Amino acid sequence: MSHTVILVGAGHAHLYVAARAKALREHGAQVILIDPGRFWYSGLATGMLGGMYTAADDQVDPKALVEAGGGTFTADRVASVNPGARSVHLAGGESLTYDYLSINVGSRVNLDAIPGMADDPSVWPVKPVSNLWRLRRHLETDLCAGRTPRVVVVGGGPTGCEVAANLAALRRRHRAEMPLTLVTLSDRLIAQAPAGAARALYRKLQACNVAIRLGTGIARRQGSALITNAGCRIEADIVVAAIGLQANELVHETGLPTDAEQGLRINAKLHSIADDRVFAAGDCAYLEGHHLPKLGVFGVRQAAFIHANLLASLAGQSLDEYRPQKRYLAILNLGDGSGLASWGPLWWRGRSSFWLKDVIDRRFMARYRSRYGS
Repeated sequence: MSHTVILVGAGHAHLYVAARAKALREHGAQVILIDPGRFWYSGLATGMLGGMYTAADDQVDPKALVEAGGGTFTADRVASVNPGARSVHLAGGESLTYDYLSINVGSRVNLDAIPGMADDPSVWPVKPVSNLWRLRRHLETDLCAGRTPRVVVVGGGPTGCEVAANLAALRRRHRAEMPLTLVTLSDRLIAQAPAGAARALYRKLQACNVAIRLGTGIARRQGSALITNAGCRIEADIVVAAIGLQANELVHETGLPTDAEQGLRINAKLHSIADDRVFAAGDCAYLEGHHLPKLGVFGVRQAAFIHANLLASLAGQSLDEYRPQKRYLAILNLGDGSGLASWGPLWWRGRSSFWLKDVIDRRFMARYRSRYGS
């Protein structure tokens, strides 16, 4: 009996599944991957912003990937899911039915958290990743014309700090005097990292002439300024928002149980706690009992479990259980050929850290491009 497996979104986990579509087809499944366009890899994204990588370096073609395994690609966006009818409705108007569904649509920046940001074209959220390429081109146009916009990065987590470091790198490449400020509500940078790593990063950003304002909450965007909770003005021609990541809103359109911030509630088998035919992975999913940070490393690890459990579901076999790793390697690209790596309580900064990150990221991309001959 033929089954239909629909993969919604070309995220980290679904690249893995799409690359192995042949195995699903051998179990009698039609495989359909639905996504508006190309996959942009978060691991290279800030380096792309800083001028280290090109846009082509940062992309994988999901259409070529899934079709190489005998699957089908639909260039569209899923607008809603009806689990009762086992159907998805596309933004383009078409509806498709499924036997098994997997959702890997990532996260978005909650611009509504700061009044005045959501509808301001000078505010650039760090998601989707393609925004960072567009921001680089926008800034390079300004810098080449002799304009030096005041840029403020809001958010002192790993992404905000990487963005600030690589904006400083872009500024150096163009020998420009573009004012850079990083603002965070926290009293330290990268709060989940070891304290020593946070201090080293603080010193590094200062050395790159990035002004850092800790313990500073933003109340609203007003004209060309950010107004702090204390009522102070921070002038900002461009704001890069690296705050408040939330699951893609699609998961709330399924009618299945969700966490308001974290996403579709799933169990250790990575399917909905209310529907064993709907799987999810990565930033759009909330694994019951765990508050995982929204980092690609978890989606990458979940990928093999999604694929294995789709195969098991098709074969009527028991499903594997995923257990998130307690420690994971995190490496920040500091924009100058050096990196800041951490693993649990251990950390180190230097060129060897960046070298390791570059090797890991390039191998990740090459693994998928080789599947379709790119």
